[in-house]
Amino acid sequence: MSSKPTSPDGSRPAAAAGHGQAARLAVDGLVAGYGAAPVVQGMSLVADPGTLVAVIGPNGSGKSTFIKSVMGIVKPAGGTVQLGDAMLQGRRCDQIVRAGLGYVPQVADVFVNLTVSENLDLGGYLHRDAREERQQYIMALFPLLRDRFKQRAGTLSGGERRLLALARALMGFPTVILLDEPSAGLAPAMVKALLAHLQVLRDEAITLVVVEQNVRSVLSIADRAYVMVQGRSVLEGPAAELAGDLPELGRIFMGHGTTGLRRQPPESTGTSTTDEARTI
Repeated sequence: MSSKPTSPDGSRPAAAAGHGQAARLAVDGLVAGYGAAPVVQGMSLVADPGTLVAVIGPNGSGKSTFIKSVMGIVKPAGGTVQLGDAMLQGRRCDQIVRAGLGYVPQVADVFVNLTVSENLDLGGYLHRDAREERQQYIMALFPLLRDRFKQRAGTLSGGERRLLALARALMGFPTVILLDEPSAGLAPAMVKALLAHLQVLRDEAITLVVVEQNVRSVLSIADRAYVMVQGRSVLEGPAAELAGDLPELGRIFMGHGTTGLRRQPPESTGTSTTDEARTI
């Protein structure tokens, strides 16, 4: 395997990625939703320290709700979320951030009326004494943002906003970052740049859990992957193995029967087979 630079521009970041030791994220039997019928129905996931774990699946399978429930944005109705020795289910979002989880949403990911610098300051509100040094690390890691430090976030391109959202999450010194559809709406060149940044963060010992519809791209960099259908995992394993059987993934995405799985998937989610096939 070829070595990768510490930063996509070849430079060396000025500081270590986080304050504490990397921790294992373990989600077991998570149940969550928005009403009487849960969207997430017993989803489990393990992300070992310094790994990139992909969560893929058809539209409407509960991937985003799963990530939000891990983060405490959606209150879980059952199951556990453990980061290292800390049990996080039922805690407030700010307590979860303090424990070491970061979150990058798919939409409304930056404060558009604030500058890049002000967005970063907000991301580091729990670590005020370290914000200036942390920003230097961020600027080395994200040279595009360094060039726009005093620019309003609302004037950035879509890809630059996504990088800013990721940088703001990093300001909280997370050991694990949850990302919801980070490549959505981005041009191919920016998707490539974003994936390079994610690889760099993994090399900096930050654990990443990435919900993604761009299946080929995320499997090309992930260590492990989970396939969600109707709120639960129907297939999991090394990302390279899943990427090596795209026809089988295509059948799962289109709601057809599968072979050789640890658990058989539920019936079709009813999403468009054409749209789902495009994501593979």
